[in-house]
Amino acid sequence: MGESQGHMSGARPRLLVVKGTFEQFGGAERDLLNNLPAWTKRFEITLATLNLPDEGRNALSAAGIEFLTPPAPWVKPTGGWTEFNARASRQAQHRWWTMLRLSEQGTRLTDVLANIDAVHVTSGVGSLEFCELVPNDVPLHYHCLEPHRGLYEDVLHRRIDGTPKRNLTLTRLLLGRQRGRDQRMVARIDRRTLGSISGNSAWIQERISSVYGVESGILLPTVDISVWAGEPPEQAGEYVVTIGGASWVKGTWETLEMLSGTGIALYLIGGCKPREMGLLRRRATELEVELDIQPRLSQEELVALVKGARAVVSLAHAEPFGLTPIEAQAAGTPALMVAEGGFQYTVTDDVSGRLLPRGDWAAWHEALEQAADRDTRTEWAEAGRENIADMGLTPEDQAETLAGIFAGLWSDEEE
Repeated sequence: MGESQGHMSGARPRLLVVKGTFEQFGGAERDLLNNLPAWTKRFEITLATLNLPDEGRNALSAAGIEFLTPPAPWVKPTGGWTEFNARASRQAQHRWWTMLRLSEQGTRLTDVLANIDAVHVTSGVGSLEFCELVPNDVPLHYHCLEPHRGLYEDVLHRRIDGTPKRNLTLTRLLLGRQRGRDQRMVARIDRRTLGSISGNSAWIQERISSVYGVESGILLPTVDISVWAGEPPEQAGEYVVTIGGASWVKGTWETLEMLSGTGIALYLIGGCKPREMGLLRRRATELEVELDIQPRLSQEELVALVKGARAVVSLAHAEPFGLTPIEAQAAGTPALMVAEGGFQYTVTDDVSGRLLPRGDWAAWHEALEQAADRDTRTEWAEAGRENIADMGLTPEDQAETLAGIFAGLWSDEEE
């Protein structure tokens, strides 16, 4: 890298943003796309990914951001043995190598790497593998939204009712190869002179230290407060909302159990896998909990549903950050969260919502009664919005933090 580098010449630094795949197009993918326009004020951005659906292409084109994809989109292989053999990781690595020579757009990834000032990689399937291609003299930032939970925890290896999909001891043993690959790739980033790792919350910072034995910073997610503006209804409805696809890790089964006997309905936003839908509905019938499952809503529909709810609830297991309580606070709806994971950093108990113990349904029922009180709802919402402002959860705040991370790496480079 010579004198022409953007960060030395005064021009916007050239930043290559990498996300293994947008195939799932969930919260992490949408969050990245929503934040990139704010980043363009500080960086000249090119995005590289192995799979970019039309919705992502349209968002990037509207923001004037160039992107690179392979000639054919990569689809993550699935299945137990695929996980055990690290097939997805090996396939992703091969596809990145192929893109060094050819992309759908005709631009070689080799040429992009030769002319950028820094690389930002957001974690996910196929992301870490790209880090192996980044030259040692190029500053690299790895945004670890969470260590791969399937490799280090059992919550993803359970059916919706909590029963194991297969023997958990055997599963952990068979995942050893993939776990080793994951740890070696993170260790190599940590050893880079011009490398930096960030979690997306204090909780994930702790997890990175525990799982990988390395230190990390924090690059917080963002929320668009304006989306949730407007006055809530005079009286809350007799239902609660939980957001996220039905699964054990999202606490769906336990949420039904918690609501049993309350007469309060559950609106589940995020859908349910077909093979588990019947099981979930039968359980709701047994517990006499009215269940409404919505795979997907428009933003306007979601806002209206949340604003009218008694509360937004979550019994997710060790949620990495959890935008759900922040969005609830912005909407003026009480956030009732399990006292685990990232929720502990976004909700102050009985000040901006409730943090409640898993399994103590009496405590949850008491909180549901609190959530119906209009004055309490107003107080919690005001405290929550103050917390959002104090945390700095806007795209502009995130862009400024990221610029500071790279400024530190460029300073190290010049020394």
